[in-house]
Amino acid sequence: MAFSKWLRPVVSMLVMASWLTACSAVPQPAASNGQAGAPQGGQTNGTPIKVGYLADANGTSAPIAAGMHLGTDLAVQQINAAGGVNGHALQVTYVDPQSDPTQASQMATQLIQTDKVDVLMGAVLSSECLVVQQLVLKLQVVYLPTFGCAAEEFSTQFCNRYSFRFEPVGRQQLGPLVGYIVKTYGKSWAMMYSDYAYGQSQLRAYTDQLGTLGASITLPIPVPQNEPNLAPYVTKIPTDGSVNGVIINGLGAGDLTRVSLALGQYGIAPRVQVIGNSGRDVYGGSYPDFLKGSVAAPQPYLSGQPPNNPYGDTYEKGWREIVQKETDWANIFGGADKALPFEGYIQYSAMMALKSAMVSAKFSGRQDTEALISALERVNIPLGPDAPGGAIMMNPTDHQGAQTIYVYRVSGPQEEELLASVPADQVPKFNSCHV
Repeated sequence: MAFSKWLRPVVSMLVMASWLTACSAVPQPAASNGQAGAPQGGQTNGTPIKVGYLADANGTSAPIAAGMHLGTDLAVQQINAAGGVNGHALQVTYVDPQSDPTQASQMATQLIQTDKVDVLMGAVLSSECLVVQQLVLKLQVVYLPTFGCAAEEFSTQFCNRYSFRFEPVGRQQLGPLVGYIVKTYGKSWAMMYSDYAYGQSQLRAYTDQLGTLGASITLPIPVPQNEPNLAPYVTKIPTDGSVNGVIINGLGAGDLTRVSLALGQYGIAPRVQVIGNSGRDVYGGSYPDFLKGSVAAPQPYLSGQPPNNPYGDTYEKGWREIVQKETDWANIFGGADKALPFEGYIQYSAMMALKSAMVSAKFSGRQDTEALISALERVNIPLGPDAPGGAIMMNPTDHQGAQTIYVYRVSGPQEEELLASVPADQVPKFNSCHV
């Protein structure tokens, strides 16, 4: 495993040494050519298909970058070991735009124009993705954000024929969650969110979904992006019963975890029902006691779901192998045993969906972009080796995908209770933007 030639010598990473996060340096591996996915064995004989990947590894984005590398590298290794794509090996070049939209645009341009990548993927912040989305429209290269970049606007205002997103976002995830929390807990909610594009988008999504059930966000709490002192915001949450709970969503990379932990530090949880906390992977593999009973953010992968799922077992076996192999990235989660399978699943499934479309399009390079666009619009992968967590689909109208979604409650330090699952074909569509 190798880092990009643009990766800064020192990168901050999120660690869970205490209830509030701290930063330390990401270890650097010996090689640094920034590429992953060299052919294994002699099964691939064509020129490599090049993928440029924007993997923000600074500060609180470090765990997301780790998931990007681990999940993507796992998928690429499996694809190449099986003969690649139409006889061509996949080759990934990672770069780190440092969560800076200007750098994201510059690096994407260099990947496309200088490095001649055939497809572009990644970026974390919505502000980056929205810039890159418009760039690929001009440069005519397919672009897939993978994890993060969850502002609805990507698919509701700025969709274009070159941009595709398979991760369900915003209202797509919220229907079953909102229905459950209103029925179970009540109609009046506080909400903490980052005061920038993604957080504002999530606030609107929750407001709209709650409104359909006669419920509302009665206390919005915007938090400045990358705010180091959470105390003035967390302590605004009332514990006198005037709200039924607090939704913590629409928070930036890493901030969701920081807020979750701060709720315990300042004694808010478990006195107030918490909705939207991170999965246990970001807490070092075990949920803090004060989050017992909280309802986590919906996600497209939950270990053991659906029951008796051999594809999930195979994916998790591969995950255990990749985190043992790529220890520099696994250490961002506290070690291979703390890097849980969900952390790279969305990135893994995006690469597998891209592979499926490439095979269908007989894709061998950028000259086949039009065929790849048509194939991506038709992606419909059932539960199986390429979709081990549940079906994956693409809506050709706005290029916003859907995956099976799981809603769950924290029931113990390492235990989740499934509350609801929504098949991919029942996940709501936006259909308000036409490519």
